[in-house]
Amino acid sequence: MMNILVIDVGTSSMRGILFDREGRILIQKREKYRPDYKSPVQVEQKAGDFYHALVQIVNGIVSGAAEAAGKRLVIDALSVTSQRSAVIPLDRLGQPLMPAVMWQDTRNAAVCRELEKENDLVFQLSGTTVNTVFSGGKMAWIKRECPEAASRLSRFVNIPEYLMYRMTGGFASDYTYGSRSNLMNLRERRWDPRLLELFGIKSEELCPLLEPGSVVGTVNKEFARATGLAEGTPVISAGGDQQCAAVGQGAISEGILSIVAGTGAYLAVSCDHVPDCLPRELICNCSALSGRYILEANVLTCSSAFDWYLRNFYERPADYERINRELESVYDAEEEAVVLPYFQGRSCGAWNAGARALFANITLATTRQDLLKSLVEGIFLEVSNSIRLLQDCVEISQVYISGGMTNSRIMNQMQADIYHLPLKRMKNSEATSIGALLVTLVAQKEYSTAEEAFQKLCGGNEILTYEPDTKKALLYQNKRIQMNQIYEKIYNESPGRQPG
Repeated sequence: MMNILVIDVGTSSMRGILFDREGRILIQKREKYRPDYKSPVQVEQKAGDFYHALVQIVNGIVSGAAEAAGKRLVIDALSVTSQRSAVIPLDRLGQPLMPAVMWQDTRNAAVCRELEKENDLVFQLSGTTVNTVFSGGKMAWIKRECPEAASRLSRFVNIPEYLMYRMTGGFASDYTYGSRSNLMNLRERRWDPRLLELFGIKSEELCPLLEPGSVVGTVNKEFARATGLAEGTPVISAGGDQQCAAVGQGAISEGILSIVAGTGAYLAVSCDHVPDCLPRELICNCSALSGRYILEANVLTCSSAFDWYLRNFYERPADYERINRELESVYDAEEEAVVLPYFQGRSCGAWNAGARALFANITLATTRQDLLKSLVEGIFLEVSNSIRLLQDCVEISQVYISGGMTNSRIMNQMQADIYHLPLKRMKNSEATSIGALLVTLVAQKEYSTAEEAFQKLCGGNEILTYEPDTKKALLYQNKRIQMNQIYEKIYNESPGRQPG
């Protein structure tokens, strides 16, 4: 019986869950942290914050495993899934030269605009056009605009690569992270010389790429001493958090859509190859399942925008039961207020790092509850824009939802009405960690196929279903069109191929 410790590195916290081979949770621990939002464009976090959280989590789980039910639980492997596009420059000794430039950071906007003239080549090779979120543009910005770090640079890493280096002493990554860089040839699954030259990055400054689910090394003496984890324990890169979340929700076969409404909202549909009809408004990434791909769309602010509103307009700590009651009390009202939820720029349809949030159509009769409802609507209406883009490529047969904003019945019903699709939510919503576990067990030959593993790990999970209200869906369709029209008027541009 294999016991796998899954480390899930999120934007606002890190989770550690010790699973057995059948997906039962044996022990879990969480550590919170928060990026430093220094300005509307500058979002950083100390690399040490992530390592400290990792040590605390592993140490706690190792201690718990030693005491569990009077017998010692063996931790057979450690598997990592993580947020994907932050960048940390390291010197030749492996020390960070500056804080992690987080995925929300848009200081590279000018560099990316300059690179956009090569979008035809970048899209053809990497599966997406140049954007501020992907790591390649952040690396190019560091080289151009951070001379002290650039002069001492030995290697660029993202957060999971940094943590795996601290655990094993070696550098490695997997294809899921490479496909979020604008630097990897998507079809050939290797760093592409033409893209590296365009962005000004050397191949030796990047980590070697492996299949997700690969063993990248074993726990070294230093990490074993810090945590109590046995030296020599295999360390596995399971893949990016959104790729793993899609797998954990069953987005294994084509047509199954996974929506994770966390700090940002992430939509992913599995596909067996890079689609010939791939539109530029979507992203094609490598799946966490070997040899497969996902079509992906993002909304950059989801629960982070919701949390911003609660911090500023509600008492602390937030009373979520009260907030849900207030949303329910105004849900049937046809409120005219419209919110464009672009607190960190816009990604759906066309990347626009300069877009900002907007509250519109507010009158003296508008209440705090109305604004809260309109903000949540705006987030999900932008998700709906992304769904329509995905539907142009793939016929969507099922939709699974998870993430922090799916813990509310009224918000889930709102999503079903806005998307005009029936939604399913697994009661055990650990989609990311379950996906990482599934990838690890299949790669380690504990299960022969992903389908077999999913049935074993998730087949008994209770599923909640939300059916759309057709009348509300029509009202929301009109409100979505209105929101898109406001965006176009403000920025005096067409936001890509926006669905009507």
